[in-house]
Amino acid sequence: MIASALAIVFAISNQSLDRLWAFIEFGSGVFSLLLLSFSVLWGVAAADRLLLDPNHRLIAQAIHRGSAVGGIGFLGLHIWSKVALGSTTWQATAIPGLDPAQPILIGLGTVAGYLFVAVTVTGAVRGAFARKGQSRMWRALHMTAYLAWGASLVHGLRAGRAVQDWIDWGYAIALTGVTVVLMMRLAPGRNASPVDKRKKEQ
Repeated sequence: MIASALAIVFAISNQSLDRLWAFIEFGSGVFSLLLLSFSVLWGVAAADRLLLDPNHRLIAQAIHRGSAVGGIGFLGLHIWSKVALGSTTWQATAIPGLDPAQPILIGLGTVAGYLFVAVTVTGAVRGAFARKGQSRMWRALHMTAYLAWGASLVHGLRAGRAVQDWIDWGYAIALTGVTVVLMMRLAPGRNASPVDKRKKEQ
């Protein structure tokens, strides 16, 4: 009887582990992309000076940074799981174009990963750029997040197995949200401070 109970527990444990592995292999990449898309969206929103006051912008920046860190964490889990399960190689994750099955699509993921890590690191050390008077360089480096995001969208939608409908909807919502907020940000005079607006009115 004890042996039967142990066998049942072992079988349940194996099923749970299989489900966990399946989630890690597939879900980690999805959650990484969704969180990084969320970070891009809030990063664009945090720069808006028309709708957001300074306190709201600080909150938006905190969400932007927190979701970026979470996205990078899931990205690391995604890379590790793909290598551990034999879906790709360490060489392919380090050097774009080395995956034997899908060199372009996996390579796009590799490039996006490097860019997202670089953007996250430069975001964390933004103060160092400001002290050296290199804010334009920092802004240019940080803007590569859009390139990383585009590459990761193509990678996420085309590499690997077919995605479920809710994932397609999640990507579509993220794409629409970032596009709308970015267009609002780029509108003439959108990011002018209240002081600048008063000067123009005078």
